[in-house]
Formats: sequence, structure tokens, C-alpha cells
Amino acid sequence: MLGSSKNKEKSTQIGQTLLNLIGPGTVIKGNVQCNGDIRIDGIVDGNVEVGQKLVVGESGKITGNISCSEISIAGEVKGNIQCEKTTILQGRSSVLGDIRTKQIIIEKGGVFNGKCEMEAFSNND
Repeated sequence: MLGSSKNKEKSTQIGQTLLNLIGPGTVIKGNVQCNGDIRIDGIVDGNVEVGQKLVVGESGKITGNISCSEISIAGEVKGNIQCEKTTILQGRSSVLGDIRTKQIIIEKGGVFNGKCEMEAFSNND
């Protein structure tokens, strides 16, 4: 049936697994807000708020502050990053700004200029 709760439940589950994409050649001037995962291969000139994982591809550039659950950066970020879980700076990444995260991984070749504040791990984690 069209209006059945079973169909609504299925569409909600599908919506939660979809990846949002800002492709190469796309320029956004303004803030981006997303509840799920997002990959940025274009340019964002504004703050980015992501409920789950943010991936900044090699051609991706963000000028603005970032708030997310997890982040993996291969491109360029100019702004502060607030990450609840793990921050990964890949080999060709460049980050200019402060990072606040629970865990950080910087691969060989990754560039980070700023200060990093890490939350203390408890024995329960």
C-alpha cells in the first residue's frame, strides 16, 4: 500500500544510508548542514555541520569551521574542526586551524598547522 507504515519505515532506512556528495567543480558559498554522511570534492566557503562522517576528497576545499562525528581529510581545510570521534589527516591533506577531537591520525605527508586538543580517554572507552 502506498501510505502504509512499512513503506515509510523502508524509505527512512534508505535515507539514513545515503551518502551526500558535493562534486568536483561545485562551489558553495554558505553553510552546509547534513544529518548523515557527506563527501566534499568541491569547494565550500562556509561552516560545515555533519551528524555523522565527513570526507574531504583530494580536490575538496573547505574554508570555515567544521563540526562532525568523524572526519577524513585528503584535501584542504582552513578553519577549526570539532570532531566527536576520530580525525584522519591523509598524506596529501592540509589543515590550517585548531582541532578538537577524541583521536587523531596524521599520515606521512599530511600538513597540520594549529593546536590540537584531545579529550582524555576513560577506562570505559
